[in-house]
Amino acid sequence: MLIASCILLAFALSGLVFMAARYRRTQLAALDARKRAEALEYENRSLGAKLHVAVEEDKKKVGWLDHQEQEIVWLRAELEKRPKITRKTYKILTLGVKATGKTSLTLKWANPLIDLGVLAGTKIDRYERTVSHVLQKDVVIEHVFEVGDWGGEHIVDAQQELIGDEIHGLLIVVDLGGKDAKRVEPARIQEQLQEFQPQALKFFFGPKTVASCKTVVLFINKSDLLSGTPLEVEEQAKKLYAPLIENLMKYSMQLDIRVFVGSANYGHSTHLLFSHFVERILPKHAYDSQLLQRMVKDFSETPKTEKADKPAALSAVNGSTEPPKLSRVN
Repeated sequence: MLIASCILLAFALSGLVFMAARYRRTQLAALDARKRAEALEYENRSLGAKLHVAVEEDKKKVGWLDHQEQEIVWLRAELEKRPKITRKTYKILTLGVKATGKTSLTLKWANPLIDLGVLAGTKIDRYERTVSHVLQKDVVIEHVFEVGDWGGEHIVDAQQELIGDEIHGLLIVVDLGGKDAKRVEPARIQEQLQEFQPQALKFFFGPKTVASCKTVVLFINKSDLLSGTPLEVEEQAKKLYAPLIENLMKYSMQLDIRVFVGSANYGHSTHLLFSHFVERILPKHAYDSQLLQRMVKDFSETPKTEKADKPAALSAVNGSTEPPKLSRVN
């Protein structure tokens, strides 16, 4: 009986242990489930927050795109209102033997911002200078001087351009002395007179050039090698190049011929070139207020001995002999 009771007690205890273990496992499982649920809930909240941020960012981007699209539409509309721009180009050819200061002279008026200290001789350089902007109906015409600066040893090549292209202006540069000269060099002058002798000049003034060219300028450079008043220096320089001037003047019935005496290094008379080319080449309807103001400025800086040849365009502005009063147009 006692043994049977012990056996029954053992079975009861084992049952209790089993039930306790099972209960413990149930509790642990429930705790683990709660933790997982809490983790999932936290993760869900985190994802929800990220989703909200993403949605807000997307709304911003949509707003930016809408604003950008509106801006593009507005800019297109503004561009449609603006007049079209077209270019009218006038070609000017610059010729001269090597080391006459031709390139420095050209850049004094064609491209004033370039550093003259870094110049190097080349076969040809081309420069562009915008002269004016004129509105005609719904089109803005940009008038541009294109300057071809031929190296001294390539004058024959330049003749090909004269034959093949429409040239509106010709600038012939000679000098009174070679590179780093301290005084007038007669031998160099004779060399240049030979270069531009009558037999050579006739190739520069063929039928096509005569038909299209509006002006020919002979610029006698390095006037600083002469002494005297500006008028005396001009007279001396022209006397030294009298044969060339005489030969050029033979074409004066067909072309406008002009002689300047000056110095590219010191800026003597160089500012007159731009106004002269404008006056002779550019049609009067292509002048704008800024261009006229520039020409007035150039004229005001001209010595009295040179003012006899004031550009007619300045008088034409107000019908008087005085430079016009102009206001700058921005």
